[in-house]
Amino acid sequence: MHNVITHPVNAPDDERLAGMLHQTRMQERKLSTQALATRLTRLAGKISRDGLNAAEAAALLSEEAIRFEHAAQEID
Repeated sequence: MHNVITHPVNAPDDERLAGMLHQTRMQERKLSTQALATRLTRLAGKISRDGLNAAEAAALLSEEAIRFEHAAQEID
């Protein structure tokens, strides 16, 4: 036999918490996207400034993609 204690769920509190979580996720997503845009802009500047050819630019972008992939794997 198990003793079970139940607590009533207050729906407005759940909705408020869900709203806060959604807002936090959207803010995190916005900041992450802004950081990515900044990084890509800097890479474009480097490619242009250094006069990289297509192969060099592709290698630079590939290295950056690997860096982001590793960062994403750390989140899991």
